[in-house]
Amino acid sequence: MEYFVAKTFAGLETELFKELHELGAENCQKLSRAVAFEGDMAMLYRANYFCRTALRILWRRKQFTFNNNRQFYEQIYDFPAEECLSPDGTLAVHATIVDSIFKTPLYASVLAKDAICDRFREKYDRRPSVDKDYPDVQFHLHVYKNEAQLFMDSSGESLHKRGYKVRNHPAPLNEVTAAAMVRMSGWKGSCDFIDPMCGGATLLIEAAMQALNIPAGFYRREYGFYQWKNFNRQLWKSVRDEADIKDDVDINFYGSDIDGRFLDVARANVQKARLQDFIVLERQDMRHSDPERRPSVVMMNPPYGERLSVDDINTLYREIGDTLKKRYAGCRAYIISSDVDALKYIGLKPSHRWPMLNGSLECMFQEYELFAGDRKQHVIQQKQH
Repeated sequence: MEYFVAKTFAGLETELFKELHELGAENCQKLSRAVAFEGDMAMLYRANYFCRTALRILWRRKQFTFNNNRQFYEQIYDFPAEECLSPDGTLAVHATIVDSIFKTPLYASVLAKDAICDRFREKYDRRPSVDKDYPDVQFHLHVYKNEAQLFMDSSGESLHKRGYKVRNHPAPLNEVTAAAMVRMSGWKGSCDFIDPMCGGATLLIEAAMQALNIPAGFYRREYGFYQWKNFNRQLWKSVRDEADIKDDVDINFYGSDIDGRFLDVARANVQKARLQDFIVLERQDMRHSDPERRPSVVMMNPPYGERLSVDDINTLYREIGDTLKKRYAGCRAYIISSDVDALKYIGLKPSHRWPMLNGSLECMFQEYELFAGDRKQHVIQQKQH
């Protein structure tokens, strides 16, 4: 049993915990912006390939205490880095320190790098070189007081980079955030999914991937562990073969946007994800949109005024609320925004609210039950049923 840490955004720890548990991870434990778990190497590959709400998966290779620089160096020197890294390979060491004897993270990372390289020089008379951008092995060092943990980054590029985005919207929704929104809504693919302000189609693609059981990493070409000496190609293939992708689902995904340029971005991304048979895109003003069938789930990421300029954001949000009320009765709506004041102009009472991040922006994700007529009457009818 190995010890791993899956990183995520603040607020998504519970969702990531559930996902890892579903995948068969053992001894899951929620941390700040992360979940620790245990498993074998297949579990490491599985977490990278299937986890929709993880940003990266770290594998702990060594844990130790130290009282001075010399002890720290010796502990790192003793780590058998040659098991995963060749003398002609490349490495990078990233450090985070809290209340440590080290003045800066840079000093800790340089000392660790020296220890690893000195071991190679002693054993092979040559040493790996440093490549901060694309190393064969990326080490992460976590130092708290006099306790250190040495991790290997198995993911490489952040796992939110799924591999289906050909072009980016100017205010993109992070793929991990989008996947979490779909999961947190409780939507399981039993009704149509609509995004009437679809931008680059991230929400639509993530929802379609979940409905069709397409793994989060299905489109990715690279993982950090590909470069490791101990990468088990056969085991990796068997983990990917666990995917049970559906050929079809009896629901549709509808996306629209008022801006034709954004729709071009959406079409390119949907085409790259090979989901054009499932996702219907059209140019349309959100105020004229309608669900094809009821109930449907409508989910959107409207402009926040942060990265897309909006003439009057409060009016825009009021129009969103009016359209949902008039045109989407019998559906459930979900909206994410960093503009908490503008959200009040939706004019509907949210039935659920979740604080979450979209990249670096602090947002609120809100659920609305949409019904015709009076709210009190609706609540009474719900209780009767």
